[in-house]
Amino acid sequence: MMRFYKTSFLFWQWVILIPLITVSLIACHKSSSGNTVTAGPYTINGKNILKNNQPVQLIGANAFHVFGAGSRDMNAWNIDIAREFIGNVKETPLSGSVIKDSNGSWLYSLQTVADSNRINNRITIFCAFGWDGTSATLFTGQNPTQTAWWNEFKLTLAKWAIQFKNQPDVWLEVWNEPYRYDGSGGYTDNLWLSDMSTLVAIVRKTGNQNILLVPCAGQGQDESVLLLQGNNLIQNQQNLLFDIHAYEKWLLVSVNTMGSRLQQLQNAKLPVFFGETAPMNAGTLMNPAALLDSIYKRGISSCAWVWKNDSTDPDALLTNTGLPNNINNNNWGSLFYQFSTQTRNPLP
Repeated sequence: MMRFYKTSFLFWQWVILIPLITVSLIACHKSSSGNTVTAGPYTINGKNILKNNQPVQLIGANAFHVFGAGSRDMNAWNIDIAREFIGNVKETPLSGSVIKDSNGSWLYSLQTVADSNRINNRITIFCAFGWDGTSATLFTGQNPTQTAWWNEFKLTLAKWAIQFKNQPDVWLEVWNEPYRYDGSGGYTDNLWLSDMSTLVAIVRKTGNQNILLVPCAGQGQDESVLLLQGNNLIQNQQNLLFDIHAYEKWLLVSVNTMGSRLQQLQNAKLPVFFGETAPMNAGTLMNPAALLDSIYKRGISSCAWVWKNDSTDPDALLTNTGLPNNINNNNWGSLFYQFSTQTRNPLP
C-alpha cells in the first residue's frame, strides 16, 4: 500500500533534488497534446491483456517521473510499464511546462511524462495517490465518496480521460488502494461496486476506451470482492483491468494458498494485474519471490514498488549508484531484475 509508512515525506525532499535538466532526456521528442499515437492497440479479452489481438505479459515498476520525466534508465531492466505516482492530483498539469506546486515540489505535466515513457516504448499508467501532495489527502484507505475532494477529483479524472483518450499506451487507474485494510469504516462489496462503477463511468463518458485499471478493496490487497462483484462491474464494459497489491495478505501466506487464490481468479476469467509488490510494508520484511514465480508461470502482468535510487529504502529497486538494491530486503533488487529481464510468458 502506498505508503508513507515507507517513503515518508523524506520522499518529497528527495525527489525535488532531481535536476530539472532531466527534461533533456525527452527534448528530442515533441510533446503532444492528446494526438493519436500508434502504440497499440491494447485491449482486454477475458483474463488476458492483448496487444494487436495477441496475449502479452507485461512487467513494470512504479515510478516518480512526475518529479523528473525521463525513463531511459528503465530500458536495461526491460521494463514494459511505468505506473506513475501522482501525489498532487490537484496541481499536476495535464500538459505544458514544469511547475512548482504549493508544497515547493517541481512537477512535470502528465503529457510530458507519457511522452518520455513512449519514446522508450513504455506503457504509462497514471494513478492518483494523493489530492494535494500532503499526507492528509492520501487516497489509500479512503472511502472515495467520503473524501472532501471527491467532487473535484471526479472533474479532474474526466480531464485526464479526455487528454489521453486517443493515446492507447496511456492507461488510467481510477483510485489508489480504496477502503480500509481491515474492512472497517462502513465498507461493503456493494459500496465498492457502486463507487467503482461511478469512476469507470466518468472515464467512459469522455470517449476514452483505453485500458482502465480498477483497484481491489482492503487497500488494494483484498481480491475477494472481484470474485463476488468483478463480473458485475465488467458486464457491458470493455478494457477493464483489476489491480491487486501484494503485501501482507499475499506474501505471508503459504505458496499453496497463494496458488489457490490465483487459480480462483483465473477460473473466473477475471483480468488481473499486480500493480504493486515489495519486500517491506508497515515494518514487516517479506519475500516476494514466490509471488513473482507464481504470477510469471500464469502469464499475469505486474509492477514492482518502487523504481528509486535509494540504498536506505528496502523497497527501492536501485542503490544510490544505480545497482540492484539488495540491502536488508531479501535481495529485492536482483530478484526483480532477474524477473523483469526474462522472456515474457503470455498464456492463451
